[in-house]
Amino acid sequence: MGGVPRARRPVKYAAHTLAHLLIGLPVAVALLCARWYAAHGHCGTEDLRLAGLDNCTYDQIEDSGFVLFGLILFGVLSALLLLLHDYLRPRLAERPLTPRLLTLPAVLLPYALYVASGG
Repeated sequence: MGGVPRARRPVKYAAHTLAHLLIGLPVAVALLCARWYAAHGHCGTEDLRLAGLDNCTYDQIEDSGFVLFGLILFGVLSALLLLLHDYLRPRLAERPLTPRLLTLPAVLLPYALYVASGG
């Protein structure tokens, strides 16, 4: 029975899990930007004429462009890292995708830990 010895399999999964956790950091930033933009992205300079600012603050109006830029930047960076790590590298090296795909949910752990901590 060829292949990788059983003793090395957990190490392989641990390495892919660690890689996904590191990729999860820019994913968490992109998700936080998306969450902020979903809540406050509608705020614009036309809201300044309204008496209640339509639940918008001056800071939210000023930060909207910066957050949208961060969302696009970190979203593209995350997508490229995932594409490189989970598809291109194994395909070029003719390795199976299974260990990488099984550990893929670890990408969401940094964001989940931040939200669970009250963020």
